[in-house]
Amino acid sequence: MNLIAPNIKNGGGLELLLYLIEYIKKMHSDMKIVVYVDHSLQMLQSSDNIQVIHMDSNLKKIKLFSKRINNALYFGNLPPLVKSKNSMVYFHNPYLLMPNSKLVRTSLKFFVKYFLQQIYIKNFISNIDIVACQNDYIKNKFVDKYSYHNVELLPFFRLCDRKLLGTSSKIYDFCYVSLAHPHKNHSRLIEACEILANESRSFTLALTIEDGHEELIEKLNDVNKKGNANIINLGKLSKDDVCKLYSQSRCLIFPSTEETFGLGLIEAVNMDLDVIASDLEYVYQAVEPSLVFDPTNSLDISLKMKEYLDGDVSKSKIKIENKIDKLINFFEKYNNV
Repeated sequence: MNLIAPNIKNGGGLELLLYLIEYIKKMHSDMKIVVYVDHSLQMLQSSDNIQVIHMDSNLKKIKLFSKRINNALYFGNLPPLVKSKNSMVYFHNPYLLMPNSKLVRTSLKFFVKYFLQQIYIKNFISNIDIVACQNDYIKNKFVDKYSYHNVELLPFFRLCDRKLLGTSSKIYDFCYVSLAHPHKNHSRLIEACEILANESRSFTLALTIEDGHEELIEKLNDVNKKGNANIINLGKLSKDDVCKLYSQSRCLIFPSTEETFGLGLIEAVNMDLDVIASDLEYVYQAVEPSLVFDPTNSLDISLKMKEYLDGDVSKSKIKIENKIDKLINFFEKYNNV
């Protein structure tokens, strides 16, 4: 099996990539795989059944997509330039489903990048055998946008060890585990916190905003100065620290406006957190949330936060099944031919 992922560097895509490699290494030790990744991912090194190739230039990455590589999982949304046998694209980027009218409202950089990638997908998606995605909502949107119908649901995810439950006290009312991409909607969440702070409501919120977002950090610091809100930015966290954060939190708040899956929703419910989230289809595909809000309305977000703080809500439930073995079996069968 060849795992093509040179354009995966962070976020949920990296978490899935690390889990997939770890799972194959432990549970399918007789399966040999070659992994192509960006040079920044030095935490990935070759082992008994895993060969890791680090790619340090864009030219090498382009050449990789120009090669005919059979039995390949193209993990970063993009198909190869040439036809490959027994090949799959794993699709998990919401920007590649956005209409241009919405994409142009993000940023010039995002618009140019994803506009060109959408054209690329339309021209070369027929070079692979199957597209895998994580829920019916994304499947239908992909079929509509790219007129490609061989799409299968193969969600997979790594959950936290529930042994952490009970080992930590609940020090945060809310947490939001997410990098600060525009669609993650941190700005409106902080605005909602400001509304609560102005109403003299006391609460704690843990965020995981990475470096380079000084404007958001300044905004949350201004809210903290009001004296009621306690918003703590923990920065970018490792998987172990994310799990620890869940064990220390009562509720996940999830205001994202675009997701292909919503991994954090499933992780949090598995750790017995309540979930209050955007009233959008991706949420209902993954979990039954405790409360929902309009993610474009800071006031509505604040009202649902207040409702959660004021009383009991229904417990959230996971609605999706982990299909990592079915995904791996697609490539194992080819190895045995």
